[in-house]
Amino acid sequence: MASFFSCTATIFLTISTFSINGCNAYGALIEGICKQSQDYKYCMSVVGNDPRAAAADLHRLALLSIQVKAIQIQDTLDQISRIHPNLKDPLALRPLRQCKSNYDEAYTNLQSSFSSTSKTAYMDAVNFMGIATNKVIDCHNGFRRNGPIATSPIDADDMKVFKSSEIFLLAVDRLIPKKL
Repeated sequence: MASFFSCTATIFLTISTFSINGCNAYGALIEGICKQSQDYKYCMSVVGNDPRAAAADLHRLALLSIQVKAIQIQDTLDQISRIHPNLKDPLALRPLRQCKSNYDEAYTNLQSSFSSTSKTAYMDAVNFMGIATNKVIDCHNGFRRNGPIATSPIDADDMKVFKSSEIFLLAVDRLIPKKL
């Protein structure tokens, strides 16, 4: 009987040790990615606090960053829908309508980036991510073109999307083989 408890305790300690070391390794991976980002606190808040990140390798971290960005884009589209009916400034209406279109296209390209990442077609994923991010940049810059310069009512949302793109690119950069 003592042998059974001894054996069970040994197995439990072994599994616990591997689990803790695995979590530390994944935590170190996320920490390393976030330290490379331009906004460490933001990166840790969206990726480091996500329960799915606890067991994420680089591939899963790239997928997770796309999912985070997709949620942000959906939230921004909802924000545009809330702002648009209340906006009285005709100079802001046109760029905001264009932003909706740009964000819709960004979301479509983000889905393609997710699909490519899932298939480990990382260069394709990077290209789709670039197109998606450029659509948001076009939205952001739309308030600075053709007339007086204005601040976008979704400026903070745009910044979150840019930061999420960076997290994806930092993860994927480690996945793409380097040529000598």
